[in-house]
Amino acid sequence: MGMTTGMHTPGETPQPGSGAEVRHYAIELLDDAVGRWPGREALVGRGVRWSYADLASSVRSVAATLGSLVAPGEDVAVLSGNRPEYVAVQLAVHLLGCRLAAVSPAISDQAMEQNLWSIRPAALVFDPLRHTARAERLNAVVQPRHLLSLGPCETGVDLLAGPENRLEAARAWAGADAVKTVFLTSGTTGYPKPVVHGHGLYALISSLVGEGGLVEAGERRLVCTPLTFIGSHFFLPTLMSGGTLVLHEGFDAGEVLETIAAERINVILLPTVMLDQLADHPGLGEADLSTLRRIQYGASRPSPRRVRVALERFGPILQQVYGMTEAGPVSLLQPADHDPADPHRLGSAGYPVPGVRVKIRHDSGREALPGETGEVLVHSGGVMEGYLDRTVTPAVREGWLHTGDLGHVDADGRLFVVERLKDVILHAGTGLRVWSREVEEVLLGHPAVHAAAVIGIPAEANGEWVHAVVVAAPGAVIDAHALRAHALAVLGQELMVPAHFHVVDALPLTAMGKIDKAALRQRYTPARTTTV
Repeated sequence: MGMTTGMHTPGETPQPGSGAEVRHYAIELLDDAVGRWPGREALVGRGVRWSYADLASSVRSVAATLGSLVAPGEDVAVLSGNRPEYVAVQLAVHLLGCRLAAVSPAISDQAMEQNLWSIRPAALVFDPLRHTARAERLNAVVQPRHLLSLGPCETGVDLLAGPENRLEAARAWAGADAVKTVFLTSGTTGYPKPVVHGHGLYALISSLVGEGGLVEAGERRLVCTPLTFIGSHFFLPTLMSGGTLVLHEGFDAGEVLETIAAERINVILLPTVMLDQLADHPGLGEADLSTLRRIQYGASRPSPRRVRVALERFGPILQQVYGMTEAGPVSLLQPADHDPADPHRLGSAGYPVPGVRVKIRHDSGREALPGETGEVLVHSGGVMEGYLDRTVTPAVREGWLHTGDLGHVDADGRLFVVERLKDVILHAGTGLRVWSREVEEVLLGHPAVHAAAVIGIPAEANGEWVHAVVVAAPGAVIDAHALRAHALAVLGQELMVPAHFHVVDALPLTAMGKIDKAALRQRYTPARTTTV
């Protein structure tokens, strides 16, 4: 990938007809937000507090050093926790016209090595406080030209040690069409896949500011999920609208409650599993949440029962976000639609966000009518350019992303996500389809069950048997016979009742906080013996 057209110097606004009508999101941030609020607090984390002027200075310094080592179009991989410097590195990489490979520390070493080997970055930037050993292993396997640390370290070269502001004014930034990012999927249905996004993702996210969007101007946002995941890139409009990001290295419900009070947090985005943990924390009743205006949740389809619990404990401030690595944000269920007395609306994923079109493809290939279930297709500027791995079946066809989610749209245009296609169980005894989510909802309705995951385990011949993996509610004991009788009474069909129940202390989660059904299938699928 070479240098693209539409180059201009920092601070210069592209003119209509120049080939760069779409403003580079990083240039827009540095020109507009920093110019308007230089002294306002932008980033808080790792014991430091950056103003917008501090952020701009750091971006210029990183770009100066990095620009002397890599060429436009080359790949720069970043392995980092949640720290302000990560934001500076991302902006600098994109301004230089390099492709950013966001490496989550939460994935396995094997997945990390495999994906970076396919990318072969020119530079690997790492966080020395937590990830020096992994960076050394990756360096030996992937062998980038440059190994760069975010701070002093005996391994690699300190990327942050360069003099500030030595990037000459005549240097041209890349145009918006040069912005490329590689994210990894959550891996819920298998191995994490590298996804390539262009500037369209950032343009879509940046547009969702204001009432009914993702971000309110000037908000203070607490970020607990890794900045290397696509969902955490909702930080962009927060900064563009003069807000503040408070960065946590991970999720601890008690620390989150303390930080909301201490930092006067207005909004937080949590995977559904983390929302449950926050709602169940024993210190919730004494916590000061007076500044909290919105809790955004997503990453997996929520249980309406658990959403009602969160509504009781937090009030009408929930906003569901449906999206995916391949498409960014797709739809929002607004606080006003979180009506516990309206189970139909509460089970929805809401309406598509502005700029996003959704349609349902029926099994026959035609577009589904309202209420008919089929695969959810998404069209927007935020849809990925494709998978980096050419052996993966393309998911974008004729501009539409085939999400692999099953759902329907009601007569009012609300989207309902029913199931992952890969989570539909083909019952071995009857050949009929079982919706795992439907069975999970029934199990969650039993007072002894706190969490549940339903999976299909391959039968000896064809099809799958229904298995349930459950976590007991506090103080409860799981009785498989009672659960089976409860499921049969509600579902009315023997084929939908789990053949086996597995009781665990906690369900395994992916790095993005989703229930890891791939891990559960692997754990409970019996080894097959082969006779010769």
